[in-house]
Amino acid sequence: MIGDDLRALIGTETETLLGEITLREIQRYAAAAGDLNPLYFDEEYARASVYGGIIAPPNYLTAIIGWAAGPPESELAPDGCLPDPIRPLLPGMQRAMGAGQELEFMAPVRPGDRITRVSRIADATERAGRSGPFVLITFEERYVNQHGNVVVTCRSKVLVR
Repeated sequence: MIGDDLRALIGTETETLLGEITLREIQRYAAAAGDLNPLYFDEEYARASVYGGIIAPPNYLTAIIGWAAGPPESELAPDGCLPDPIRPLLPGMQRAMGAGQELEFMAPVRPGDRITRVSRIADATERAGRSGPFVLITFEERYVNQHGNVVVTCRSKVLVR
């Protein structure tokens, strides 16, 4: 089920500069998530904390679906989503679904941080399930600040049938 094209991608890293994190973006995300922790809004409170200043909610970086303005409508699939880049690598597969996510937080994200996302397919394994064979793909994304420090690592598993 796992072809040479997919096997060749395992371990290959791509880097995407996400840009500078702004106080406004942090606060908009926190407000939209209903998380009004003063660490995200009150500079005086945050400065007196162990963090020494305003920080972003821990899952902020990994919760953003897209960092750019987005593709033109003509590039979207009929359901409004971007085409799945994995599906062509697994001929005959009809659907994919999330199979879990693990987040590891190493350092706070702050306004002014410049973040780069380093992505890779960490693993792809063929499995046998009650409903038939499937492939379990593990993706890893490391978010790195301008100092070269990994601030968050996200490992996501996707089950493809």
